[in-house]
Amino acid sequence: MRLPLYIFVAAILVLLLSQCASPGSGVPPLVATKDFPFVNSLGMKFVPVPGTNVLMCTTETTLGQYRAFGGSYIVPGFPQGLREPAVNLSWQGAKAFCASLSKKEGRQYRLPTGAEWSAAVGSTIYPWGNSWPPPSHMGNYCGQEMRACTPVERDILSLFLKDDQYVNGFPLIGDFSDAHRFTAPVGSYPANESGFYDLGGNVREWCEDIYNGKPEERLVLGASWSDAARPRSDLESADRLGLLRHLGNMTTGFRVVLVP
Repeated sequence: MRLPLYIFVAAILVLLLSQCASPGSGVPPLVATKDFPFVNSLGMKFVPVPGTNVLMCTTETTLGQYRAFGGSYIVPGFPQGLREPAVNLSWQGAKAFCASLSKKEGRQYRLPTGAEWSAAVGSTIYPWGNSWPPPSHMGNYCGQEMRACTPVERDILSLFLKDDQYVNGFPLIGDFSDAHRFTAPVGSYPANESGFYDLGGNVREWCEDIYNGKPEERLVLGASWSDAARPRSDLESADRLGLLRHLGNMTTGFRVVLVP
């Protein structure tokens, strides 16, 4: 199958520019497009965030990537593979990962600002669009798949079955299901138009910003595997949450941006 000429030319330009070091730095310049991401030493793929000057990782930081730097990790109550997002990490732990990666590669990695994250997720009401409910298998949310929880998984959720619309206290999304009851391997569900995966669902994500002027809290954006229908505003692209920066939980992770 032949590639369109413009894609072939773009690929050659990216390849040539990636071989040219920035003057005096010894570090190749950052060149990336949605179709040809920049790939770092951990295999993390970065593409431009529309309307900004940063590149953002297309996926959440995985357990395997986090463990590559030897950071301490509190295993959640459910089993995880190395390609699933790292959770139970504080904002400070996420910042430490960015600092270690920056030192190793001689580049500037950090958490996204709220504005950068919002530019990446887009302008629709929900990450998948403007309609409710989400189409099945469009993200890792709390849908009808939760009804298949085993007794052990129900114990992990540490809540109780309230009525037919709840499983262990989680209000399920009607007419929606996905393939995972807890965290999913990153990139398991479709990317958005800008090339980013899981900006809605899987895990919420730490951002750089102070939350509502409270220095001890930091902004968290995006929904998680535990977010469901009540309130449905929890799944909106603009939903904002503040968490204490020194604490982590099993529904929150992070992704990083790369500053040229």
